[in-house]
Amino acid sequence: MAKATKTIKQALSYRSAHAAWFAATQTLFNQVAAFYFEVIQAHPDVLDLSNKEALSALEHLTHVTKEHPHPIMPLSALAQNVPAMFRRAAINAALGSARSFYTHLARWRKHKEQAEAKGKKCTLRPPVPPRRWNKSAILYAGMWKEHTGTTVLLKLWTGQSWSWVKVRISGRQLPEGWETKSPHLVLHGKHWWLHFPIERVMECPKKVATQVTCGPDVKICAVDLNITEHLAVCTIQTVKGTVIATRFIGGGKQLHGLRKRLSGRIARNRRKTGIIAEGEQDNAALWAKIRAIDEDTAHQVSHRIIQFAQRIHSRSASRVVFGLPDAWECRP
Repeated sequence: MAKATKTIKQALSYRSAHAAWFAATQTLFNQVAAFYFEVIQAHPDVLDLSNKEALSALEHLTHVTKEHPHPIMPLSALAQNVPAMFRRAAINAALGSARSFYTHLARWRKHKEQAEAKGKKCTLRPPVPPRRWNKSAILYAGMWKEHTGTTVLLKLWTGQSWSWVKVRISGRQLPEGWETKSPHLVLHGKHWWLHFPIERVMECPKKVATQVTCGPDVKICAVDLNITEHLAVCTIQTVKGTVIATRFIGGGKQLHGLRKRLSGRIARNRRKTGIIAEGEQDNAALWAKIRAIDEDTAHQVSHRIIQFAQRIHSRSASRVVFGLPDAWECRP
């Protein structure tokens, strides 16, 4: 069995006063995640456990209960009355960051040992723990409820207490037949969105070689992604290699010309000052425009490839199997 996963993004409509509550919730989430990262650094043996066991161990070290009224590193010193699901989401976020950090650290140490064994100097910089935490808050079950498709109830930190807030949502609806995972509270510009990961279990597709050789009526849609005048060249052919139809998808010159003009504007702006601030994105609006153009072109090209394959498929009863040179990524 295979799993298909994608994300549904829904914009939130809320009062202006609630924007500060969203920001406070995300700030608290990152503070709790940073706290648990420090706990993991103080007790690195936790990483030898599974995620479920590590979560229990970290809660035992930090959470006040009747059985353990005096934990070693109490979370209450940072924040009071943190909901259990909010705390566990932050713990899992900290565990993921800690496992990544220590994996990179072990890899760097191994590289350093190999370099010193050869009498050379290690030129790679060692990895460092996160200096700033800016993760999107994950809302586990109990932090959100009553998702109707147009409204949803969210449990937010107001800065003084936890409060349920009903907000309107807009965007793509959650499809049927998919399992909804915990949403992420994400800030786009100055507006807050909910990102819903959804998942569906399906039969694992057979290998391309098996699909191609399973029957003589199977046709292949081979796609070549270019970087010149044509963004893509699609060819429908039989298993034996006989070409049935070909489609040239143009627009490459226009795309590259537009990107070149925007890149030129960025270069001219840089020459005016000659200084690029460290850690800050220069010409953010122009770079965002270039990314938007690339994203839009990728969607248009992939849509035209699908339309071409469907049109040829409708003319016959055979199946069309896609074949790309490396990966299914229709980016120019």
